[in-house]
Formats: sequence, structure tokens, C-alpha cells
Amino acid sequence: MTDAAVMERQSTRIYKEHDPDLPDELRTLLVRVMSKHLENSTNPNYDQLLIKLWDRCLTLAPDPERKRLLAKLMMQEVEHGVITANILKGLGVDKVEIPIEQYLFHLPIDTWCDLCMFHALGDRVGMYVGENWGDVPYEPLRSVAPRLHRDEVFHATLGYQNLTELCQTPEGLAQANELIKKWWPAALDMFGTSESHFSQKYVRWGIRQAGNEELRRQYITDTRPMLEKIGITVPDDSANRQFL
Repeated sequence: MTDAAVMERQSTRIYKEHDPDLPDELRTLLVRVMSKHLENSTNPNYDQLLIKLWDRCLTLAPDPERKRLLAKLMMQEVEHGVITANILKGLGVDKVEIPIEQYLFHLPIDTWCDLCMFHALGDRVGMYVGENWGDVPYEPLRSVAPRLHRDEVFHATLGYQNLTELCQTPEGLAQANELIKKWWPAALDMFGTSESHFSQKYVRWGIRQAGNEELRRQYITDTRPMLEKIGITVPDDSANRQFL
């Protein structure tokens, strides 16, 4: 987080559910970010995504142990949806039917390598954006933030471990070097546009630790060396991007 963002923080108070003093702007931002947050058990679009992912996990996982670990991951995704729905209910929102905007979630998952990339890169974004809510001044979200972040670390780590093993064969590495051209730009675009004015409002209220571009740059700094370490040639960060 930048020093300027810290100085501009609007509140140091932690608001509880149904707090009559909850500022209107903070409530509006919380509803916006949680409504647009992918994981929501009241959103039928999230249900459809879970069905797709569960099918891909069962179909593509190469052995029973991998299926067991992916089943644990999927159970946590279902639980995240319930958590998000409960937080929104406390803010007065009972149901959300917003389409899933991030196009990464609409990319085809045809191979085990695709599924590894989905978790290694897509879930890793959640460690920087969606689950980094430890400083949010709203107790219902703040209290579950450590658990959500811990789960996302597990998801991303499992994906990277699976990808690492896949890249140990020439065939697997060749496949990864082809598919990274699809998954890398999609992961970077999950952070949103660099000049989003909502991004700075989120920072000011503690909903985000930094703006979109700062979080994206940190993701690149952390993730690119991990991929290069296992032999993957990572594309230019602006190649095939839709949001700059």
C-alpha cells in the first residue's frame, strides 16, 4: 500500500453487522465488491461455474489422490459462496444474479494442464485481490478474511504443484508453454483496468491493500519467476490483454 493511500484512509473504526453508523459510501462499496465477487451461493452463475469445475476435476485429474485434493478445494469454494451470501445478507442484499465478468472463468478447460493453469494462476489472483480483506473496517468480512486467504493459498499452491509435476516431462512442458499464452493474459486482466476509480476508493476504505495496477505488478513480480523456474516461457505482460 502506498503512503498516500494510508494517509487517505477514511476510517479506523471497525463496524459490526447492522451498525447504524456504517457510512453510506462504505456500505455501497462493500455491496458492490461483494456482489461482483465471484463466489456467491445465491448467484446461479456461480452454481453453473462450480458444476463445470467439478466435472473438469473429476474428468481430468490423473489419479485418485489428485481427485481427493481437488474435492477438498471444491468444498472450500462452495463454503466461500455461503460466506459471501451471508455477508451480503447482513448488508441487505438477499440475492445476486450478476454475470461472471472475468473472462478467465469462461476459458475452456480441456486438459489437465488447463486445470493446473486455472488454479495456479487464476486462484493465485485471489490471494492479491478477492481475499485480501484483513484491514477492511467491516467486522463480518474482516473476521473471515484470514480463512478465505488461507484457502486461496491452498488452491494456488495445489495448482502450482500439479503444474510443476506436469512440466517435468517434455510433452507436459511443451503443452504448458503453449497454454500459458492463453492463461497468463487472462490472469493479469482479472485485476481490472489500471485507472479504475473504484479501485482507489477500495484502498481508501481498507477493502483493498493497493490499486489494480499495483496489485497486478506485485502478482507479476511474484509469479513470473515461479513459472520460469519450472521451464515455462512467460509471454510479455501486455500480450493478448483486454484490460490495460
